[in-house]
Amino acid sequence: MTTRKLSPSLPAMEKRQLGKTDMNVSVLGFGGAEIGYEGATSDIVEKLLNSALDAGLNLVDTAECYESSEELIGQTVSHRREDFYLFTKCGHPRGVGSENWSKRSILESIERSLRRLKTDRVDLVQLHSCSEAVLK
Repeated sequence: MTTRKLSPSLPAMEKRQLGKTDMNVSVLGFGGAEIGYEGATSDIVEKLLNSALDAGLNLVDTAECYESSEELIGQTVSHRREDFYLFTKCGHPRGVGSENWSKRSILESIERSLRRLKTDRVDLVQLHSCSEAVLK
């Protein structure tokens, strides 16, 4: 991760270790659902995300089923990929309500997310609203 200099007027963003990983994430993260569901423009997303990253936030969380969220994130901050941890979710390949937990569907979802996010990696893939019964 690249360390960016913050404005002297901004306090450092508090960070914590995420579970047993080596990820030291900001206590505040950027959730991408609303930018997709509310039809945010790329200009708005660029201002939001760059301001958040400049303030020390280093966690961006999105999902394939959040409509245009992944595309907007990829378009606006993929050039700053070293500045943040990127989390996405899978399991709803055609939007919320289209559950598919097969290995093939999950792998295809990850590939689509990588293309939309304009990156070669995500730091965490989550199963979005997967029931306990499916996991057994």
